[in-house]
Amino acid sequence: MPKFLQWPDDSKLAKIKQEFESISGIPKVGGSIYTTHIPIIAPKSNVAAYFNKRHTERNQKTSYSITVQGVVDPAGVFTDVCIGWPGSMPDDQVLEKSALYERANLGLLNDVHIVGNSGFPLMDWLLVPYAVQNLTWTQHAFNEKVGEIQAAAKAAFARLKGRWSCLQKRTEVKLQELPVVLGACCVLHNICEMRKERFDPELNFEIFDDEMAPENGLRSATAIQSRDHIAHNLLHHGLAGTGFL
Repeated sequence: MPKFLQWPDDSKLAKIKQEFESISGIPKVGGSIYTTHIPIIAPKSNVAAYFNKRHTERNQKTSYSITVQGVVDPAGVFTDVCIGWPGSMPDDQVLEKSALYERANLGLLNDVHIVGNSGFPLMDWLLVPYAVQNLTWTQHAFNEKVGEIQAAAKAAFARLKGRWSCLQKRTEVKLQELPVVLGACCVLHNICEMRKERFDPELNFEIFDDEMAPENGLRSATAIQSRDHIAHNLLHHGLAGTGFL
């Protein structure tokens, strides 16, 4: 896996930051993070852990799943994945179990922002949209730009599931073997993306993953100030666009 799916080195990371900044105006973005669910048949043990309440409610059918958390670059290439945690776990808990979280705790993401959706907590290294009601113009503009970065990850997962339709329906693969299969799919996806293989738009799979706001969504006073500063700069340097006006 390391050859085709690995965290970027310093020079690649600098390029990724540059590309994301040109897309959004937000500096130091080293990746876009998203967590999706892969449907599974009811496991023989620990069934409750894999029960996916949100998918069950939407599909009106009992659903079980495992999670795949992925970080992508602007091209939709996975640079980090965390595979196999039970579907009942919200995104912030999956994050806490990941090698990415460990890397951040070791201080290895000090000069990087990973951008997530409102299912993730705001942290020194993790930027998420404002989730308050009655957003100010500044906050709304920031959220739009975060959405543009998030689109890279969501689109990558849509192509991943589109290319390998076995990920769209309940799989017959044994639960303990499934992470290896999913890891292989992510690597193959990266090979396709790196080689710029054409993706048939008709294969695109619509992603449904309801975001659950984390219980503790604001975990750093510094991160709150940093996000406000970025949002202010976007608006006042004319980088925010006018979609909210």
